[in-house]
Amino acid sequence: MEAYYWTIAVVFVLALMATKTNEQERLPPADGGKRPILTKVLLALIIAILIFVAGTRYFVGSDYVAYYHGISLYGGGLIDSLKTLDEPVLPLLATVLSWFTNDGAWFIFSCSLMTMLCALLPVYKHTNDILFATMLFIFAGIWHGSFNGVRQFLAAAIVFAGHRLIYDRKFLKYFLVVFLAFCVHRSAIVMILPYFILNNRISVKNIFLLILGTLILSLNYDKIFEFVGFLKNEEMSIEDQGYYSNTVNILRVLVACAPAIFALVLRPFRGKDREKDFYINALVINGVAMIATSNSAYLARLGIYTNMFTPLAFVKNTELENKAIEKIVRAGIILLFSIYWYVEVSGSSTLKQFHWIWER
Repeated sequence: MEAYYWTIAVVFVLALMATKTNEQERLPPADGGKRPILTKVLLALIIAILIFVAGTRYFVGSDYVAYYHGISLYGGGLIDSLKTLDEPVLPLLATVLSWFTNDGAWFIFSCSLMTMLCALLPVYKHTNDILFATMLFIFAGIWHGSFNGVRQFLAAAIVFAGHRLIYDRKFLKYFLVVFLAFCVHRSAIVMILPYFILNNRISVKNIFLLILGTLILSLNYDKIFEFVGFLKNEEMSIEDQGYYSNTVNILRVLVACAPAIFALVLRPFRGKDREKDFYINALVINGVAMIATSNSAYLARLGIYTNMFTPLAFVKNTELENKAIEKIVRAGIILLFSIYWYVEVSGSSTLKQFHWIWER
């Protein structure tokens, strides 16, 4: 675990410095603000460190072995995958890398590079509290989660990179982003649905409809598995033993639901705002997705897509007029998420023992 502790410590210091150097800017870059040069340098260092640690790990993560052999595994199937649109992005990456190397470490590093850039750049673009956003990115499970579901996290990061197209109501452009993610992992197609939900106003009626939708989904796993099987072109059933029918750890469900409840409770105290409501809806969808899929660890991987919104959504919905209270609230959130992070990582046999690629 020492590699994690050192990484978090260094990133914490850099993020704190970046936040301090950026304090004079009231608006994030997307809203007309400009980052000081020093802040940009610090942000680049933070991203580089998170990419470096993720990309130079060795046998860390449940799917590591498969992707470590990605160059040979995917490289030979490029033409067929392009013809059938069978997730051709990684075969393309493997083919390109095979022109220069056969070392699987470069495949892992490339996937980490693309995932971190797509996931972090939108967060930093839309917030000035770099420290809070960075710590949430780590402690909410996005950083170390990408060590496991490599393809799905990359697909989720691509969708998140284009999520503001939903806010701007640019369906065609957003569809193209989802299509690109679909070419990484077919499950990304489900992220078409948030386009029709995230911009809805928050009301008792809409919350009730989401709860109703959750119940419907949780009672129709057989239909869901039929749809997933259609996407993957294989027979799938919740009756199958093992991963498909394993229930999700209740802690993960609670952690997914708590942000939505917290944001909804806090909403009356910070005024109505379309952007903040947009991100509250994202938190609610994350909670709904985890509840609806809690009886199948396989289906719960949908949370990979929805959890991507958590850092930025929490940043937006903890912006308070009283800055002293804001700092206390955010410190409390980071503390609670750090406990969750420790429990999850230390309890995972594939994550807690960190090894570097040069130790192979």
